Amino acid sequence: MNMTQIKYFLMAAKCKNFTKAADKLFITQPALSRQISSMEAELNVQLFVRNNRSVQLTPAAVVLEEEFEKILNMYNVAVAKAVNSFAGMRGELNIGVLEGTYVGDLFPNVLQYLAEFYPQVKINLRNYSFNNLVEKLYSNELDLIITLKFDVENREKIDYQVIAAGHDYVVVHRNHRLADAKYVKLSDFKDDTFIMVSPDDSEMSPKLIIQACESHGFYPKVKFATSLAEEMLWVEAGVGVCILDSRNILHNNETVRFLQVEGLSDPSLTLAWNTDHYNPMKETFKSVFFEKTES
Repeated sequence: MNMTQIKYFLMAAKCKNFTKAADKLFITQPALSRQISSMEAELNVQLFVRNNRSVQLTPAAVVLEEEFEKILNMYNVAVAKAVNSFAGMRGELNIGVLEGTYVGDLFPNVLQYLAEFYPQVKINLRNYSFNNLVEKLYSNELDLIITLKFDVENREKIDYQVIAAGHDYVVVHRNHRLADAKYVKLSDFKDDTFIMVSPDDSEMSPKLIIQACESHGFYPKVKFATSLAEEMLWVEAGVGVCILDSRNILHNNETVRFLQVEGLSDPSLTLAWNTDHYNPMKETFKSVFFEKTES
């Protein structure tokens, strides 16, 4: 038995479905089944009770799952320490996060892992609005940024991966005439002032909002803000309405209401990076981040 087989077994035990487990392991379902059968033959015990739709763990498999988790963790610790010792990983990793975006559920496991296995690497997290994030990514002041998909998907030398799906909302003050409405259309706000970041901060954000308004039969009255933080403040003050995504921290603010409308753009949250910039810890962070957030 080897570590690969242990990893395969643990994924199959977690998914309780060989097809799903194989997909996550990037192997075929028959290949996974052969490895599990090989383990069962070696141990002379049945590990899974199979049926057409799922698999169930036998009592022996339940015991092995707990013990193999310990073994795999010890293995990962040993490998990480060896790699760190050889590579001498140190320095800084600078990560920019779109201001006003909730990422509290995405970072804890990753940061705990890096603190344990890469203690000599300093992780810096900073908040910026749209344009500052991109500028600092191009200038290599930031190694990675977390921002909305529409603001990076067509930029040269920037690659990205979606980390959380999002949805657009019209955000209004709680005293707004439609604050308690269950269903709204964008055209319901044709007489309102739309607060949006200026084209200097994001070329795409105001462009997409204005195009969406025009497709609903009106050109919006616009008040530009210099940053996303300023836009949020104006809406909190009841000066106008705005379009924000589902991860914006105002979502839990009692001063405003989030009213769902048809999608105006793709505000999915992404992790993005400059393909011309090399930092070995950037690759390590990406690998750990996607492993921890997908598990």
